[in-house]
Amino acid sequence: MKFLVSRPSWIVAALIAIAIARIVATYPVLSATMDEPDHIAAGMEWIDRGTYTYGYEHPPLARVMLAAPLYAKGVRSSGDDEMISEGNLILYTGHEHRWRLALARMGNLPFLILASVVVWLWARRWFGATAGLWAVLFFTFLPPALAHAGLATLDMAATASCALALYELIRWREEPSMTRAVVLGVALSLAVLCKFSVPVFLIACAAIGLLGLWGANLPKLRFASLLRQAAAIAGILLFLLWAGYHFNYRPIVLPKEKPEFLRVLTERVTRPELVSIASHAADIRSPYGGLARGFLELLNHNARGHQSYLLGRYSTSGFWNFFPVVLSVKTPVGFMLLALAGLAMVLVWFRSAPWQLRVTALFPFAILIVCMSSQINIGVRHILPIFVPLAVLAGHAANQLYAIRQTKWLPVVLTAWLIVSSALAHPDYLSYFNEFAGSHPEKIVVDSDLDWGQDLDRLGRRLRELHVDRVGIQYFGNAPLSSGDLPPYTQLKPNEVTTGYVAISLRTLETSHARDGSWSWLYDRKPLERVGKSIDLYYIPPENSK
Repeated sequence: MKFLVSRPSWIVAALIAIAIARIVATYPVLSATMDEPDHIAAGMEWIDRGTYTYGYEHPPLARVMLAAPLYAKGVRSSGDDEMISEGNLILYTGHEHRWRLALARMGNLPFLILASVVVWLWARRWFGATAGLWAVLFFTFLPPALAHAGLATLDMAATASCALALYELIRWREEPSMTRAVVLGVALSLAVLCKFSVPVFLIACAAIGLLGLWGANLPKLRFASLLRQAAAIAGILLFLLWAGYHFNYRPIVLPKEKPEFLRVLTERVTRPELVSIASHAADIRSPYGGLARGFLELLNHNARGHQSYLLGRYSTSGFWNFFPVVLSVKTPVGFMLLALAGLAMVLVWFRSAPWQLRVTALFPFAILIVCMSSQINIGVRHILPIFVPLAVLAGHAANQLYAIRQTKWLPVVLTAWLIVSSALAHPDYLSYFNEFAGSHPEKIVVDSDLDWGQDLDRLGRRLRELHVDRVGIQYFGNAPLSSGDLPPYTQLKPNEVTTGYVAISLRTLETSHARDGSWSWLYDRKPLERVGKSIDLYYIPPENSK
């Protein structure tokens, strides 16, 4: 242990390098997931055309990072009006879609590096260097972190930027100065520009974190100094947010989008005078029109809900216990036990613990509360930022337990459990479930926790191995079926029995059956095999088709 502590930066770099190597090894295996073409299209539009009109619900920064490697290699926007079509044209024009997808996914790796470095800095500063090494080891071996750092999506960017902003918020309150205020302003700007859920997490963490400041001996802030620092933070935030949207002046709603905006607004608001005020406000051009539209889109999405599945039930308004259940089955057990132990160590001695430890223990509760209040329940990825403070707390527990002779073995065993579980999950970090989930995790959750369209290429390879000359298919994903190198196929219909080889995505099968009993002709049959982790393959003889 002394050898490791004497060279901590090298150990941290090695752990991050191992995580990157493991992630890159998944690129040839996993097909494009549901959201990847969308994000790539939006990022490419920002870089190549200087506009940002695809999918306002997400800000541009992380998307630009995903599209940048493609742009550097000469790929350009196709100019299609529809976001999914545009993303598929960028990825699948020509015969090098796997290489293009890999390049886009590489744009996500800087966020993994940033998140891991913040875990190290956070744990080292307030829990000790040894705790920091434990924490980085845990974070870089977490299957959910590896999964979403390995896709051209936004959730690792949200995790890294949220972690950085929280860390800098603590640093600023610990040593309030103009320098720290400037750094905090930059961190907050990055957080808002990565994903719109992150500012909500930050507000909740700041509010609940006030409990951790009770009785703390904090540096006093003079009003004039506080005012100057707040002005610096606000100025940096406003400038960088405007820069994130290309320094454009635009209305909240573009003219061609006005009819649809008014239709949705009228559905949500019954008073005509409020509709009129909102309609006129939407026409005002400002540096933050695109930003405001994005927040409105997110609020509208949350208000109308999203198709969700949990424990065999279907809902469009979410489940209050979705995220607790998902965390309980998607988090490696060894890590979970250490994180809970670290949380308990701080909470039991809450009054006497330094305030930095207190707020670290309170942040996971804030993030969980925000997620539990959401009506968009589609995966552990939406609560991924919670794993940063949990990794720090797990590192704290491992460090404390290892220092006691009688319990020295415990963190070693639990860490080995995590490492083995993580290694066995390769390359299917996305569909990882712990031992609590049993052998049929599809009965618990599906969507981006199990089936996000990642196994289309595997299906094509498996059908060629079986010499299948025709297949019926129902695929959950936005990747064109032609990209999977499938044999001739027909699209399956929910209530129409199809004979021969049949392949269906688990997300479609489980969610549709829970919603209205669709696919009853297929649901109770035993599949020949599961292709990858997300597609069931059947063979239905003609004489047994009824």
